[in-house]
Amino acid sequence: MTIWEKAIINIQRGVQKLTVVAATFAERVRIEINIVRLRIRINEVQARLDELHRIIGSRLIDMKNRSEAPKTVEQFLQVEDIATALTEVVERTQELAELNHDIRNEKAAIQPVSRTTEDPLV
Repeated sequence: MTIWEKAIINIQRGVQKLTVVAATFAERVRIEINIVRLRIRINEVQARLDELHRIIGSRLIDMKNRSEAPKTVEQFLQVEDIATALTEVVERTQELAELNHDIRNEKAAIQPVSRTTEDPLV
């Protein structure tokens, strides 16, 4: 085997390894971008949950200040604004759990690169 044949074989091996690294990097970047998008969505859902909690609390304070506070929790939960907000709280909490599950799935998809023993140069 001449030196040129050895050089061509080594170049081909290098190109193959570079292709594998590039594909692995591209997949990793795709997964990381998906995780960032999911985290942004989680922040949006959490902000909405916080707003709903503020709505419920402010409604209770308003009712108390006007001396219209219900006598029981059941009566409080039957107020239209409160019932609507609580329904949405349940939906947003479920959405938050689903988003966290999606992030765990994305993180599980990340597989560490295994180092194989490299063929010595010919």
